[in-house]
Formats: sequence, C-alpha cells, structure tokens
Amino acid sequence: MRATITIDDRLVAELLQFAGTSNRTAAINAAVEEYVRRAKIEGLMALAGRVDILSNEEIEAADMAQAEAWSLADREALVGDA
Repeated sequence: MRATITIDDRLVAELLQFAGTSNRTAAINAAVEEYVRRAKIEGLMALAGRVDILSNEEIEAADMAQAEAWSLADREALVGDA
C-alpha cells in the first residue's frame, strides 16, 4: 500500500541506523512489523491466568479418548447395520 505520511526526520534517521539500511521503505516496514508483533505478544500475555493450557500429555490423552470413542461408535454402527 502506498501512503503519504509525515514522519519526524530525526526518528527516520535513527530508525535507519537501527535497521542497518538506507532503504526507508524496508526500515519502516520492519518497524511496523515489529510493532504488530509486540502488540500481539502483549495481547497473549494479557490472557495469562485466564486461559487453561493443556500439557502435551493431557492433549494426547484427550486425543486417545476421542479416538477410542469414535472407534466404539463405528463398531456400534456396524453392529447396528448387520
């Protein structure tokens, strides 16, 4: 997307130094990507303590239980069709 924006020259110069490039477009894109990444991380961190996260063992146990339930339902359907 093309946009005409006004950015403080001092900030752009500093951004270019940190980005290690003279390409303003690349530096600004990198800065916007980093801002969005950090905002997403903050959103996830805000969920800390509010969401129950299962361990790998719990997920595997739930998967096995679901597979067994489906297998049982399939067997019952086959018996019912006979």
